[in-house]
Amino acid sequence: MRNHYTIPSFALKIFTLKAHVRALLLGTVVCFLFVGNAWAQDNFDTEKQLYFFRIWGHVKYYHPASAMGQLSADSLFLAHLPQLDSAKNQKQANAVFKQLLKDVGVPAGEKLSPQKDQPKGAFLLKNLDDTWRTKSKFLTSENRKTLNQIFEHRYTSDKHYYTYVRNNPYGGTMPHEPEYAVEPKENLPYPLRMLALAKFKAFVDYLYPYKHLMDENWDDVISLYIPQFAQCATRQEYERLLLGVNARLDDTQAYSFFRQLHYREKLFKNHFYPPFDYEVAEKKIVVTALIDEALCKRSNIRRGDIIEGLDSVQVSEWVAALDALLSVSNQSSLWSRVGEWGDNLLFRSEDPLMQVQLTRGEEQLTTTLRLMDPAQTAKAKLIDAYFKKKHAVPAKKSKGLAYAARGIVHFKIDDTFRLIKDETSEEDYRLMDSLFSRAMKAKGIIFDMRGEPDNSDFVFHYAFKKFGKPDHYFARYYQLNPYQVGSYRLLTQPEVYYPTELKPEEASYPGKVVILVNGTTQSIGEWHTMSLQRLFPGSITLGESSAGADGDVKRIVLPGNYVVALSGNGIYYPNNAVTQRLGVRLDEEVRPTLKGVLAKKDELLQKAIERIGVEEEKGETKKTETKKSAEKKTADKKAQAKK
Repeated sequence: MRNHYTIPSFALKIFTLKAHVRALLLGTVVCFLFVGNAWAQDNFDTEKQLYFFRIWGHVKYYHPASAMGQLSADSLFLAHLPQLDSAKNQKQANAVFKQLLKDVGVPAGEKLSPQKDQPKGAFLLKNLDDTWRTKSKFLTSENRKTLNQIFEHRYTSDKHYYTYVRNNPYGGTMPHEPEYAVEPKENLPYPLRMLALAKFKAFVDYLYPYKHLMDENWDDVISLYIPQFAQCATRQEYERLLLGVNARLDDTQAYSFFRQLHYREKLFKNHFYPPFDYEVAEKKIVVTALIDEALCKRSNIRRGDIIEGLDSVQVSEWVAALDALLSVSNQSSLWSRVGEWGDNLLFRSEDPLMQVQLTRGEEQLTTTLRLMDPAQTAKAKLIDAYFKKKHAVPAKKSKGLAYAARGIVHFKIDDTFRLIKDETSEEDYRLMDSLFSRAMKAKGIIFDMRGEPDNSDFVFHYAFKKFGKPDHYFARYYQLNPYQVGSYRLLTQPEVYYPTELKPEEASYPGKVVILVNGTTQSIGEWHTMSLQRLFPGSITLGESSAGADGDVKRIVLPGNYVVALSGNGIYYPNNAVTQRLGVRLDEEVRPTLKGVLAKKDELLQKAIERIGVEEEKGETKKTETKKSAEKKTADKKAQAKK
């Protein structure tokens, strides 16, 4: 788990890994707490805003008028915000709340019966906490009563105006959220900034099933940011604040938020890029290829160099600082992403020079690294040529099985679409059945789940048809419960877990199965991994923790046209073991090493091959021992007969 801290504007100025970066890394807590106190308004102002956000979210997602689109939630918020800002004490704040609730009115109709968790485990209720409105000393008894009446007469249909997504009930972008697009150079006005924070809070309160797994209490996070959003002076500062709130989701599905920021380069100070390609292993940077050879030569950088420090700061320290800006479920997910060359999260400088500390063989060096400016035409051509060559796709790919070693079939989840013709489903089923039948003759099968699946049918349809058994319930899927938004109900329909139109062959594979995962195994990749673990109960899952971010993605548009994403439904194993943040079940941890990266070896794949080989060897030894035992018994019987 992680600790997040607010990163103030002046702290971002030292995001260059220059002379003051150690002050950021070593003085993080003191620095951030100081700024939090400097920006904080009176506790009452923050508390009244927090209750305003809570009440507004309650009305937005529960009141039938809002849920049916008869009442604009945004207009309601903007109409009452000025009155709330004028409230000087608790009594005046409650008067504003009373007027807001009076304006929307108590819904008509019969009082709803309480929802019961029957059978036990049918509902995911861990996020629910109504004490803010049922036991609050800040609210008057009259306001608490009205809020409870709205809850008791809440909207319960699945076609909610702010949650229903046509043709995709599992996820998607939440409807009817205006963009409030403003030119990037302009800051959003105060009312829209506060609306953005209120929307963010309600989105998590009612549509994020893993709120209870976040490192920090969500109300505490919002309370911290209320005065900062109120006093935000620039668009860049507004984006920085959104970035900080997003990081607190602790959800890898929200990781890419930073890529849409207009002031991304200024916030991260990363306009200049390294003149080489690299990988991250053992929390260090390995130079794997040269992009600009001339610049690398001037910088005394060679292939195989291991960079351990940037401007005298250890790489591991710098990534720890990045953790406060990026939303990730776990450390494996963080480290598997910060090494993306295109994101340039590791090499930051306001000028094209930085000092790096590196190891070359047995020698330790400090050198001045000269960075590239991709805005220069010549450098852009070098970058484009390098990555085109690196990611070049073979003109013609084989349609057959791939082998990791002799007798070991290797299925890569991001390279399965080539196995089918994608013309008729009947033909593809026959083709995949033939390939799986051939694979069953191998001594081992490796399902490599590292990466984005290029064909979801590979596991869900084809693997299930060949190896599945009836009632293939490999997970517990909790979907948003319309009877009480904020809770989630278990989906028991079999088609959620396997294709009911297929009759599985229940083929039994006698060989060894190894499943490979790492931090890039995310969402649908984790879902398919769980299915494979059920299809092959004797399999071994090895590698690094997966992304820990499963459940169809839900998105919401915030003022300024920023899109926040998160894991929108709850995914658990049948025994209720959670996958969010932790990742899928892992039998053996294997991490890439510096030695392996330098030798260009896929160490996870090599370990899988070894495990299959060892298991095969054990099997052969057991067969030999059994044969010898049988021969001895036969000999003993013959000897006894002679006597």
